[in-house]
Amino acid sequence: MLLAAGVCACARATTVPTPDTADGGSALCPAEVTYRPPAPGGLRVFAEGAWNGFAPEADELRDDGTGTFRKVLQIPPGEHAYRFRVVGDGQAPRRLDPENPWRATYDGAEMSGLRVADCRRPAVTVLSREVNGAAGRVRMQLRYDARQAGGLASVSAKVRHGGVERPPGEGALVVDGNMLSLSLDGLPRGKHVVTVTATASSGAASEPLLLPVWSEASPFSWDGALLYMVVTDRYRNGDPSNDGAATDASPGAGWHGGDLDGVRASIEDGTLEALGVDALWLTPFLPNPDGTGIAADAVHRVSAYHGYWPMQPSGVDARLGGPGAMRRLVEAAHARGIRVMLDAVANHVHESHPYVSAHPEWFPQLCTCGTPGCDWTAQRTTCRFRPYLPDVDWANGAARARFVEDVLAQVEAFDLDGVRLDAVKHMPDLAVRNLSVRLRERFEQAGTKLFLLGETLMGWDPNAGPDEGGNVDNYGVISRYVGPNDLDGQFDFPLYFAASLAFTGDGAGRGMAHVDYWTRASFERFPAGSVMAPFLGSHDMARFVSLASDPGRANNAWDFLPQRPADAAPYDRMYVASGWLFALPGMPLLYMGDEYGDYGGADPDNRKPWRPRAALSALELRQLDRVSALARARRTLPGLRSRAWRTLLATEDSLVVARGEGSDQVLAVVHRGTAAATLSVQVPPEVAAEGTAYVDALVTGSGPVKVSGGAVKVDVPPWSVRYLRR
Repeated sequence: MLLAAGVCACARATTVPTPDTADGGSALCPAEVTYRPPAPGGLRVFAEGAWNGFAPEADELRDDGTGTFRKVLQIPPGEHAYRFRVVGDGQAPRRLDPENPWRATYDGAEMSGLRVADCRRPAVTVLSREVNGAAGRVRMQLRYDARQAGGLASVSAKVRHGGVERPPGEGALVVDGNMLSLSLDGLPRGKHVVTVTATASSGAASEPLLLPVWSEASPFSWDGALLYMVVTDRYRNGDPSNDGAATDASPGAGWHGGDLDGVRASIEDGTLEALGVDALWLTPFLPNPDGTGIAADAVHRVSAYHGYWPMQPSGVDARLGGPGAMRRLVEAAHARGIRVMLDAVANHVHESHPYVSAHPEWFPQLCTCGTPGCDWTAQRTTCRFRPYLPDVDWANGAARARFVEDVLAQVEAFDLDGVRLDAVKHMPDLAVRNLSVRLRERFEQAGTKLFLLGETLMGWDPNAGPDEGGNVDNYGVISRYVGPNDLDGQFDFPLYFAASLAFTGDGAGRGMAHVDYWTRASFERFPAGSVMAPFLGSHDMARFVSLASDPGRANNAWDFLPQRPADAAPYDRMYVASGWLFALPGMPLLYMGDEYGDYGGADPDNRKPWRPRAALSALELRQLDRVSALARARRTLPGLRSRAWRTLLATEDSLVVARGEGSDQVLAVVHRGTAAATLSVQVPPEVAAEGTAYVDALVTGSGPVKVSGGAVKVDVPPWSVRYLRR
């Protein structure tokens, strides 16, 4: 473990009487190297690092008397690659620091990374915190760490809320020597960001300490939230004056005029609230190029309406409304308790990005994914998406540092609440690790969660069990990026292919028992504590109703495209699938348009513009109303958002699960049969006692269903969902 002077969450201050300098005048700052062996023994431990040229015995750690080996180094500020050499335990001597999550590279090899802050700057750290969102009250104890900058000369604090920044008020910040007490009361509803900056007697200022907190009646949790995805250009057009110019894009692949003001309109008029939306995922908003690029089929031309071709490290594309529109959207969302998630593109840039010409060494020449000898999976970290999308070399320390800080700057500039990381499996592990560690350090000091969600597209092996065949990789690759120092969760692609699509047809053996089996496989195969995002559709998948109504055309992207279904069956299938989706643990994703059963083939046909109620067919209106009822039920019923899941019945046509516990318990009933039925469901006493009564949360005034003789009898219409609450 390396403890640098106040840099990371595990860091502690180490001071020396006067600032030392290396040749050339750069500061030398203290950093403590710590190694805790798993078992005691006669060991010798050395730190081999970039600062000593990886000399095998230049820096030996000494046992401090407790079995922990330590050494305080004096080295320049910055990032230093290192590893330990441990002699005497019978294991391979060279190893990474097991207690330090930060990663660096040296001669192309992945190493542990020591980050040393500039000790000529002071720091402010959080010692304790108490945030009562319901009361709008904050209490924090902070500490001023002089390092080598001198005593505390002054300290300032600001509170930003609703786009307005102000001082915290008389007496809110009390200074007692190096100790700072922060007290805020009566905070209005919404998100507040407190910023504290200290200045030393030398004139050096600390990095501003960011303390995001929420004032809201009920605590928010990403675990159980409903995430709504918007392709911004294909949503509402709130400001026609910023519409993009026509290009030579193939039909369906040009700009359509949707913008951030259009998304804000759906927040302010209650459209998203009626859907029970808790969080928004917007496609990337960085400036993207004009013109077009060749599509993956090498025939059609596509524009950058989707936002995944960044040509600047900061800002907001003018066609989406610019920075002002983004700030207004976030303020509107926060006023209603809705979180907003950044879609971060850190795998590649567009060839017109200024970094490409300024730092060509950051962008190696790679083969193009999907071309002969360049497989999307086998070469996943060493291929580029398209020739005009240079891939970032995360092994380059300067590139790595710059792209991490660029993501942090976007989150801070627009006060965002989470990050969806694009193309996770196409970046080396250290990219995900370092982004995650740095984001948590910067934005979670007040205890408010910055949710990190990854996109690692993997499939499903229908000929193998969860721990067999290709499913070993399908679950394993996704899981490798999830953990305390990595992402909080990922999109559940295996569950999409294994279970979500089972609702689109009547394939033998892919009924509700099959769905339940693979649902439980996800619970068991992903890391404990992860918050996975199951889904029925996304901007990368053909629309569900088209897969259910016209599978022969559903995966077409440009020609012979699926049309709007003329009968109710595809919508019924999607409604029942939605009933299952909204009863799942984790953070279900609702892709724009899926609330009314939009139709479409593969990208870009699955990204047709979102339509308001007035533009929907009768079948789509019916679908919107009943899917909205399901989503609102998830918001109001804690049992549907809990982790507790117990299968009570799983047959070809019906699935009944107990969700939640005690008074919050819900029996989620999903029936995809074409005929009405009466289900006899065994309810063990540990699930519900004899005589326990349930009523349908989806049907006002429904009669009770009681546990009698250890069972409940539930009447289910064809293609139906029932959420039975206590």
